Amino acid sequence: MMITVMRKLLCVIVAVLAVAVGAYAQGYSTTYPSEYGKWQDALLAGNGNTGIMVLGNPLHETVVFTGRPFNFPATKPREFADVPQDMLMLIKRYCAEGRFKEANDLAVRSAEWSDGGEGGRHPGFALEIDMPSAGDITGFRRGTDYNTGEIKVEWTDKRGDWMRRMFVSRVDDMAVMEIVAPQRGLLDCSLDLALLGDMHFPEGMAVIHDTASGYAGINISYPAPMDKCGYYGGVKVYASDGTVGMRGDTIDVKGASSLLVVAMTEKYDDKASYRPAGIKTKLEAVVADYNALMSRHATLHSDIMGRVTLDLVASSHERAMSNEELLALQKRSATLVPALVERLFTAGRYHFLASGNELTPPDLLGIWTGDCNVGWGGYYHLDANLNLQVSGGNVGAMPEVMEGYFNLNEVWCDDFRVNARKLLGCRGLLACGNTPGLSSGLMASINTFYPYHYATGEEAWLLYPFWEYYLVTRDKEFLRTRLYPLLKEMGDFYEDFLKYRDEEGYFIFAGSVSPENQPSNLKVSLLNNSAFDVAGARFIMSTLLKASDVLDEDGSCRENWRDMLASLPPYRINSDGAIKEWGWPGLEDSYNHRHSSHLMMVWPYREFSEQRAPEYYEAARKALKMRDRYPYENAGHGLLHGALIAAGLHDAESLSDKLMQLVSRDFYYNGLATSHYPDFGVFCTDVCHSVPGIIIEMLIGSDEESIDILPALAEGLDKGSISGVLTRCGVTVDNLSWNRADSRAEVTLNSVRDCRIKVRCGSDVRDVRLSKNREKRLAFTI
Repeated sequence: MMITVMRKLLCVIVAVLAVAVGAYAQGYSTTYPSEYGKWQDALLAGNGNTGIMVLGNPLHETVVFTGRPFNFPATKPREFADVPQDMLMLIKRYCAEGRFKEANDLAVRSAEWSDGGEGGRHPGFALEIDMPSAGDITGFRRGTDYNTGEIKVEWTDKRGDWMRRMFVSRVDDMAVMEIVAPQRGLLDCSLDLALLGDMHFPEGMAVIHDTASGYAGINISYPAPMDKCGYYGGVKVYASDGTVGMRGDTIDVKGASSLLVVAMTEKYDDKASYRPAGIKTKLEAVVADYNALMSRHATLHSDIMGRVTLDLVASSHERAMSNEELLALQKRSATLVPALVERLFTAGRYHFLASGNELTPPDLLGIWTGDCNVGWGGYYHLDANLNLQVSGGNVGAMPEVMEGYFNLNEVWCDDFRVNARKLLGCRGLLACGNTPGLSSGLMASINTFYPYHYATGEEAWLLYPFWEYYLVTRDKEFLRTRLYPLLKEMGDFYEDFLKYRDEEGYFIFAGSVSPENQPSNLKVSLLNNSAFDVAGARFIMSTLLKASDVLDEDGSCRENWRDMLASLPPYRINSDGAIKEWGWPGLEDSYNHRHSSHLMMVWPYREFSEQRAPEYYEAARKALKMRDRYPYENAGHGLLHGALIAAGLHDAESLSDKLMQLVSRDFYYNGLATSHYPDFGVFCTDVCHSVPGIIIEMLIGSDEESIDILPALAEGLDKGSISGVLTRCGVTVDNLSWNRADSRAEVTLNSVRDCRIKVRCGSDVRDVRLSKNREKRLAFTI
């Protein structure tokens, strides 16, 4: 239902975009990883359930299969105590009295938390394809067509021109590959399925091969005591001619002109009852026509990719450069390279789509890994990472992936209720810090440095994209059935949680965390009134009131909700003139940190602006400048959140600096996936998935009542256009074009309803009336 409503809205956009993604929406590389240990340079494809990583060696190809369910199974659940009410009140009293160390120690000790749940992400298996050599290889190129999702590897040897192409179908949920020889009958190759040593699986993995004519299966089960669980992969080969035979577990192809390879994976929980025949039957029923299979997939994929397009009027010369050449050019440039920004925008949207679907969004790795030793388990991390990865999902018109985000959050709700009840004695929802995925939302690590269970603002951040989705679509049914009930539960949560008041009559968040940070003058984490938690509560209570009004429900509750909102503590401003991270006397800010949790009221909540609460707006600008004095601990997510905040504060200089760091300090691998740290430090898709959202926000900002044109345009992007962006006032930007040389910007707006909004470009602010499905064109001087 949710996606159907969004697709109706997007019909307006599709009608405007006569041409989907331009020819420059392709990325390619002229090198391939020299060894498996450099798998991070692979080209990536997927459909949110199945992923592939294509290394691209012409004669010795390795394709790594990954899958959304591929986590090591649990040996025991995460466990924690049902903390007695008198102990919870004692923790609150200690906090209210400023006895923070005692409160922190008691909160951790009383939780009696022990680790458990599913383990980290792991690869599935490798498909290795070996071909005989014939002279030197020239003309090598591997690339991705982001518009169709097709990866292509091409090269030439003395036999002629070779091509290998592949994709993962969103329609058929299978990986499809075709190998085409330069001449009839020249294709000889072998195909093997294997676990590779460099994947670093633990000892005790059991591997059973399952073969038949032109078919290879691999059945893999985990070490004891997890050995009843496992997963299976199957590969079926169709040759145009020649012969297909078996040599042990290896498929041998001789004298073919072309080859079609189709593959599927799945996970199982009971080895004794699992039957792999299902995959084999499906693969043997495939119509062996690559173009037909691609067409089925590309029709859907291209429609999604074509909804939002970016054109920075890059030169044809630069658009023709390889990924490596563009990244190298960026390192030599003082400003952003338009062709690179175009490519990263489209590649980021592609990777986001390829690693998400209507059941789950991307995790910390998207959906890909070539190694069991992944950073932070590859989990969903809920106090910045997942939140940033979906930053461009709603405004970037990808409801297919956002539905996965909404679904996953709803799956977690029962466990979030357990967290709130047992750990804080409250009704409502308490998010869990991190989680492997669909299996559990129970509370993650509780320790002295990070008493996760008091980061009460985390659930608010997770619910913001629900509200944002309503804003861009005005889908009241979604609001009524999927968000409003959760907002009401959170209203109950705060009614139970907020028990103490200060001398001014404001609630005290007695037990409050700013994620992973501590004051500079007190090395304790459990404190009072973190701006992160306060901003979350302000978002929840204000949105609850708005939703109640829109739906005309629970009118009798609104007075209580208004009183609670009015009783939330105000943000405090420190001696530097900056928003305080902890709004409590005696707690000094610690600016040198990767998180910007104290500026949540700017992004994502957009609580104030230059016009609304200018004192807070200037204090937020000062807080950003104080953070900007430091390197955000070189964490990609730190730069990403800072850039989104900069867009909300119209700080083009700060935003430009962060984008420059992200594109020039080796966060991007040659395949345009990304790392968590510069210098290719730890594979992580935060950066590649979040950069499109930053680009959208620097070009088109919006809130519930207004649109900002070019609020933080980065240096070097002097001319261009963007089409199809959805805004939070329910209006679509059919097209925005700008040219600094002409000092001119033009915007075409469209709405599915009659409405009145404000449109701002610099100091030019206009009241604009829009009629349903009628374009409105505006021109501004910039």
